[in-house]
Formats: sequence, structure tokens, C-alpha cells
Amino acid sequence: MADHPFKFPKTERLCSESQIAELFQDGESFMSYPVRVVMQIYKTVERSEIRVVMSVPKKKLKHAVDRNRVKRLLRETYRLNKQTLLEQAMAQGVSVRMAFIWIPPEVIDYQRVEKKMKEALVKAGKWILGHTTDGTVYTKIEN
Repeated sequence: MADHPFKFPKTERLCSESQIAELFQDGESFMSYPVRVVMQIYKTVERSEIRVVMSVPKKKLKHAVDRNRVKRLLRETYRLNKQTLLEQAMAQGVSVRMAFIWIPPEVIDYQRVEKKMKEALVKAGKWILGHTTDGTVYTKIEN
């Protein structure tokens, strides 16, 4: 079966607690309201990959129904718009770890979330292009 570009398999999800902790400790962040994006770029040994985690704090959305809805919105908008970011990472020979953290205390409609996700992925792509392939960070993310 051919690898479909719009899938979001388990291998693209960031699940390791130690990698998530390292991402939040050493990663750079920027805002693309309604999400805050934390990124970490590192030199890849084999093939480029992007690993992602979505977070919706209980402090922002009290009801599990709302948190699950927002996570579904974030995953879906990311899944449909990730291709250009992956191509940029492959061209630079780097891998990326990303976290999308929900900021507002309410659920926002799909169109606004998708628009902002696209903006966030464009910013992330510019940040990837600003790095060299030796794995060190030379530029900060600009808002």
C-alpha cells in the first residue's frame, strides 16, 4: 500500500516523555494565536521526520468534551497542511519536534483554527530554512 501524504500515523506523534521534556526545556517557541508552538530542530541521521504533540490544558478548557474537540481540530488541520513543512525539513536534512499548545479558554471554529495552523506551519518552515544542517540554532523565530 502506498504511503499517503495526508495520514497522521503513530510514528509521527511525539510520545516519549523524555523527548517531550527536552522539547519544552530546549525548544524555541512562537505564538500563532490560538496556539503556541514549541519547536526543536536537530540534525537527522537517516531520514527527516516531524514528530508532533498536541496539548490542551485542563486549566483552559474544563470539560473533556471541549479538550477532545480542540485536539481533533488541531490534529486535522495539521494533518492536512503538514506536507510543505515536511518537504522543507527533508530539503534541509533536519528532523523537527513540535508541540502545539492551545491558548484560549473556548473552542474556536474550524476555519479560524485551520488559517492559524497554516500561518504557524509557514513560520515553522521559515525557521527551518534559517537553520544550517549541522543541527545548531542560528536564528530565533520571528513573530
